[in-house]
Amino acid sequence: MKRVVSADEMRRFEQERFSDGRAKSIDWMERAAEGVDALLASRYPEKSVLVFCGGGNNGGDGFALLRLLKRRNVSCAGVLLAKAEQLTGDAKTNYLRALDCGITLLTIPTQDLFIEYDVLVDAMFGTGLSRSVSGVYADVIAQMNASGKPIVAVDLPSGVDATTGAILGASVSASETVTFQFYKRGQLLLPGRIFCGEVFVHLLTDEAGEAGNVNLFLREDAARLLPARPTDSHKGKNGRALLCVGSLHLTGAALLSTAACLRAGAGLTTAAVPGGIKPAFSVLPEAMAIPVNDGEDWDEPGCEEATKLLSQKNAVCIGCGVGEGNILPLLDAVLESNIPAVLDADALNQLAKAPEILEKLHKNVILTPHPAEMARLCGETISQILADPIGTAQTYASKWNCVVLLKGATTCISDGDTVRLNISGNAGLAKGGSGDVLAGLITGLLAQGIAPYDAASCGAYLLGASADTALDLLKERMLLARDVIDAVEQTIHNW
Repeated sequence: MKRVVSADEMRRFEQERFSDGRAKSIDWMERAAEGVDALLASRYPEKSVLVFCGGGNNGGDGFALLRLLKRRNVSCAGVLLAKAEQLTGDAKTNYLRALDCGITLLTIPTQDLFIEYDVLVDAMFGTGLSRSVSGVYADVIAQMNASGKPIVAVDLPSGVDATTGAILGASVSASETVTFQFYKRGQLLLPGRIFCGEVFVHLLTDEAGEAGNVNLFLREDAARLLPARPTDSHKGKNGRALLCVGSLHLTGAALLSTAACLRAGAGLTTAAVPGGIKPAFSVLPEAMAIPVNDGEDWDEPGCEEATKLLSQKNAVCIGCGVGEGNILPLLDAVLESNIPAVLDADALNQLAKAPEILEKLHKNVILTPHPAEMARLCGETISQILADPIGTAQTYASKWNCVVLLKGATTCISDGDTVRLNISGNAGLAKGGSGDVLAGLITGLLAQGIAPYDAASCGAYLLGASADTALDLLKERMLLARDVIDAVEQTIHNW
């Protein structure tokens, strides 16, 4: 995992090292420029570069970059958008060094400049921006974005809030962002993430600092948590999962979640469903579909029958496609049992109306709400949740003593102490059924003994990962009996 910091955390990290003499800010400014120069040399060899510099340290990085470009004989020029006499500290030092090297520093960006140079570099504002961009800066940002030229952002696209990802009036839309030491929260949260392009982390020091409480969850993290299965595996060893799902009009959700649980590798998968939809499971013979009543929706007798199925189960999922049928007695029984559980969709909506059951959540429970479901659960507005998804996930995971997986383009998963961010996936997942697949994946991983926080993190990554990556990580876990049947003909054909 890679640490993700807020603007304040980054500032403290720097100041602690500058104040005790472990590092000098002027040296770090040089290293930052080296990181941007390396990307330009790799991505845009023999291309001319125009660097837009602000009056603070981000501008200082830009002045240092111009020197490095000049040293490589790259055609380059800078545009200083602040008044030269107002420059101070390291920014002023690097400004004067750039002038000494014969760097051209203009004060007014003409339209001809955008035509003349191949690549634009944004060194106007860094992580310290806290006000709306306006005036000449807003005008330049508009021109940069309209130029059609690739834009490389230094540390953060100007206009993106480093902590929240909010757009402060206007923002540069970068092709690449070279950030320093750690990812910034605003680079991974929407809408800021959209403006960052591809993000590269360039180290300024080998010191990692204190452990962060927000981290980016990566492919290698999922791989580490999904160890290879031993040769002597059998279905009993690989976990028994129960999914209490489905209703007349939402049969697809039941099938998707159950199939995903099987694909995640659960050894024995049981779907408890209203009797009226059991025939639909003929398309999924690997799962045991057990009717809990004679109807087409959930009711209290159905909850009683499903509760009887909890015995010897390693994980349970409740909610995918259950509709408005009453499942509160089942929720209560599952929470009392302490079995690792995934509560999704309509289970969350019903839980929101039952505070006495909400109080029974525990460390083995994973909640998987989207922002609207989260709003119903916690009583906040959707806008409040979207403004701080990291804080929301962490706050309520701590308050409810469970794991909260707050879904979104950037998924925030928390156990109450730390937060993991998942950015795998694409807009293709923004359709019905994706949440059901996620719930099933997590349930299958839980059934195999993976801890709730880890199962939620892996499930989110696998859902978002490309098909090849997900299949490669799951390997033998995702093999279904029907796959063997389908392969027989091909196997014989190849003999």
